[in-house]
Amino acid sequence: MSTITLHNESENQLKLIETLLKELNIKFEVSKKEKILKLTDFEKKLIQEGLDDVKSGNVISSEEALKRAKECFK
Repeated sequence: MSTITLHNESENQLKLIETLLKELNIKFEVSKKEKILKLTDFEKKLIQEGLDDVKSGNVISSEEALKRAKECFK
């Protein structure tokens, strides 16, 4: 038994492929995955900086952040 992975780009393509496989009496499974987002190097850097801040204890509560934001926009 072999496995083939197909990546359709539309529901219409998926329906067409399913119809073809059914017509050929080929067993198949369909699993839908969430779209995987690719991060840029800049986004990865910002995430890492945030994680480093958490590790070093350089964080504030959400209440304090909201208080500071309100002060900025008075």
